Amino acid sequence: MGSVSDVTDEHTPEAYRTLFALIGAGLQATALLFVLASALVAPAWVIAALLAVWLVTTVVSWRGWRQRTWLPIAAGTLVSVLWIIAITVFA
Repeated sequence: MGSVSDVTDEHTPEAYRTLFALIGAGLQATALLFVLASALVAPAWVIAALLAVWLVTTVVSWRGWRQRTWLPIAAGTLVSVLWIIAITVFA
Protein backbone atom coordinates (compact mmCIF):
# COMPACT_ATOMS: atom_id res chain seq x y z
CA MET A 1 0.00 0.00 0.00
CA GLY A 2 1.05 3.55 -0.61
CA SER A 3 2.07 5.84 2.16
CA VAL A 4 0.22 9.00 3.11
CA SER A 5 2.77 11.13 1.27
CA ASP A 6 2.00 9.27 -1.98
CA VAL A 7 -1.65 10.25 -1.74
CA THR A 8 -1.09 13.90 -0.92
CA ASP A 9 1.55 14.38 -3.64
CA GLU A 10 -1.10 13.94 -6.33
CA HIS A 11 -3.15 16.90 -5.10
CA THR A 12 -0.71 19.74 -5.48
CA PRO A 13 -1.76 23.15 -6.78
CA GLU A 14 0.29 22.49 -9.92
CA ALA A 15 -1.74 19.35 -10.59
CA TYR A 16 -4.97 21.34 -10.36
CA ARG A 17 -3.59 24.06 -12.64
CA THR A 18 -2.71 21.45 -15.22
CA LEU A 19 -6.11 19.78 -14.90
CA PHE A 20 -7.98 23.06 -15.32
CA ALA A 21 -5.79 24.00 -18.28
CA LEU A 22 -6.56 20.70 -19.98
CA ILE A 23 -10.29 21.07 -19.34
CA GLY A 24 -10.12 24.61 -20.72
CA ALA A 25 -8.25 23.38 -23.79
CA GLY A 26 -10.97 20.81 -24.36
CA LEU A 27 -13.63 23.49 -24.09
CA GLN A 28 -11.74 25.70 -26.52
CA ALA A 29 -11.30 22.85 -29.01
CA THR A 30 -14.99 21.97 -28.78
CA ALA A 31 -16.00 25.60 -29.24
CA LEU A 32 -13.77 25.85 -32.33
CA LEU A 33 -15.39 22.75 -33.78
CA PHE A 34 -18.86 24.20 -33.26
CA VAL A 35 -17.86 27.58 -34.71
CA LEU A 36 -16.41 25.98 -37.83
CA ALA A 37 -19.46 23.72 -38.26
CA SER A 38 -21.71 26.77 -37.94
CA ALA A 39 -20.30 28.13 -41.17
CA LEU A 40 -22.99 26.06 -42.87
CA VAL A 41 -25.85 28.04 -41.32
CA ALA A 42 -24.51 31.41 -40.14
CA PRO A 43 -23.37 34.46 -42.09
CA ALA A 44 -19.66 34.77 -42.79
CA TRP A 45 -19.25 37.86 -40.60
CA VAL A 46 -20.66 36.00 -37.59
CA ILE A 47 -18.21 33.15 -38.11
CA ALA A 48 -15.34 35.63 -38.55
CA ALA A 49 -16.31 37.41 -35.33
CA LEU A 50 -16.59 34.13 -33.41
CA LEU A 51 -13.21 32.98 -34.75
CA ALA A 52 -11.66 36.28 -33.67
CA VAL A 53 -13.12 35.91 -30.18
CA TRP A 54 -11.93 32.30 -30.06
CA LEU A 55 -8.41 33.28 -31.08
CA VAL A 56 -8.19 36.10 -28.52
CA THR A 57 -9.55 33.99 -25.67
CA THR A 58 -7.23 31.11 -26.56
CA VAL A 59 -4.15 33.34 -26.52
CA VAL A 60 -5.19 35.06 -23.29
CA SER A 61 -6.03 31.82 -21.50
CA TRP A 62 -2.79 30.10 -22.50
CA ARG A 63 -0.67 33.07 -21.52
CA GLY A 64 -2.27 33.44 -18.11
CA TRP A 65 -3.20 29.93 -16.99
CA ARG A 66 -0.40 29.63 -14.43
CA GLN A 67 -1.34 32.83 -12.59
CA ARG A 68 -5.11 32.51 -12.96
CA THR A 69 -6.19 28.89 -12.69
CA TRP A 70 -9.79 29.64 -13.69
CA LEU A 71 -8.88 31.46 -16.93
CA PRO A 72 -8.87 28.54 -19.44
CA ILE A 73 -12.24 27.25 -18.21
CA ALA A 74 -13.76 30.73 -18.24
CA ALA A 75 -12.44 31.42 -21.74
CA GLY A 76 -13.84 28.17 -23.14
CA THR A 77 -17.17 28.80 -21.47
CA LEU A 78 -17.30 32.37 -22.77
CA VAL A 79 -16.73 31.29 -26.37
CA SER A 80 -19.38 28.57 -26.04
CA VAL A 81 -21.96 30.99 -24.63
CA LEU A 82 -21.20 33.56 -27.33
CA TRP A 83 -21.54 30.84 -29.98
CA ILE A 84 -24.98 29.85 -28.64
CA ILE A 85 -26.12 33.47 -28.61
CA ALA A 86 -24.75 34.21 -32.10
CA ILE A 87 -26.30 31.13 -33.69
CA THR A 88 -29.63 31.71 -31.98
CA VAL A 89 -29.83 35.35 -33.08
CA PHE A 90 -28.19 35.34 -36.52
CA ALA A 91 -28.73 31.89 -38.03
